[in-house]
Amino acid sequence: MKISIITTVNHNVGDDFVREGIKYLLRQKFKNKNIDYQNIHKHSPITARYGYENFRYLRLSSKIDKILPKHWSKDRVFEADILVQSGAPVYWCHEISESHCYNNEWYKPLIKERFIKNKNTKLLNLAAGTCQTYHSDGSEFCEKCSDYIKEFYKLSDVTTVRDTLAQVVFNKIGIDVPVIPCSSIFSIDEHSLKNEGEEYVVVNYMKGGAHYTFGQKIDFEKWESEFKKFYFELKEKERVVISCHNQKEVDGALELDPKAEIFYAKDDYLAYMKFYSRAKFGIMNRVHGAFLMASYGKPSIVIGNDSRAKMPEEIGLKHYFVNEVDCKLLSKEYEFLKNGADNFSERFKSIKEKAFKDYMQALSVL
Repeated sequence: MKISIITTVNHNVGDDFVREGIKYLLRQKFKNKNIDYQNIHKHSPITARYGYENFRYLRLSSKIDKILPKHWSKDRVFEADILVQSGAPVYWCHEISESHCYNNEWYKPLIKERFIKNKNTKLLNLAAGTCQTYHSDGSEFCEKCSDYIKEFYKLSDVTTVRDTLAQVVFNKIGIDVPVIPCSSIFSIDEHSLKNEGEEYVVVNYMKGGAHYTFGQKIDFEKWESEFKKFYFELKEKERVVISCHNQKEVDGALELDPKAEIFYAKDDYLAYMKFYSRAKFGIMNRVHGAFLMASYGKPSIVIGNDSRAKMPEEIGLKHYFVNEVDCKLLSKEYEFLKNGADNFSERFKSIKEKAFKDYMQALSVL
């Protein structure tokens, strides 16, 4: 069985965690099948073609992909028995920045120009999420974005979402979809990894609390000063390691503390999985760092400024809007985490068991 996955490749370890979890779930669904997984880098859809895996410059690669006949080269979409959209924000609509999900770079070349021409392929849209403002109620989606969401849903054999806002967006257009925790909680199972102890507290710092502001008035200076104050107080009590998922975060961490203990392993998602296996707990801006620690039964809190930061609700973790967080709150949450976060390890076991059953139920139509 050939399964091709629309994901990112050597780009974002969070995407890797989501994809590896999906691979595990599909292996469990098709236990008696020999599965050949192939990855397509969504930010350069020409990577669906064999021999073009390293062609990452979208502006040029998209033009070449249009010129080359689709069956001129062996293609990961055309050969797939199952095509999977792997997690990530799939639904967004931002009029201020003129950024819309219907206009993303991968849907037309991979779905409309390839998938729909291959009638024997199944399409799965798993762990899809939103990327709106933190306090969004989903009412801001324009007609074109709503039409895209409807079309993608109708083309898909299975659709699951990873956050409640995504379900609300669907409900507003008359469709119901299941909310199941992000598949990243199963990524360690794909690699048979286990909890390796409790050696350090993990923190993760992003300026402004996330990648974008989406027109929100984010207090960058307050977040930096409050986090920095908390961080140095924490260092007096614990061994603290700053986890950085990209070089920008490394630079930001060193600005906070030139002597900081930093973990950074560019594009090596397995190294991150093993790193998080030795954490006590986390205070995070990166949502998927928190999800990885949760996989081992380790709690975190997530501080962010967009709807992705609310994903932890689905696995029993707390989250906060960055403007509402100060050192006092972080210190209070540190004590909560240190004392087991309301027996999170045990609570998470039942959450993960239910999530697995829900995914298997969603996939049962195949």
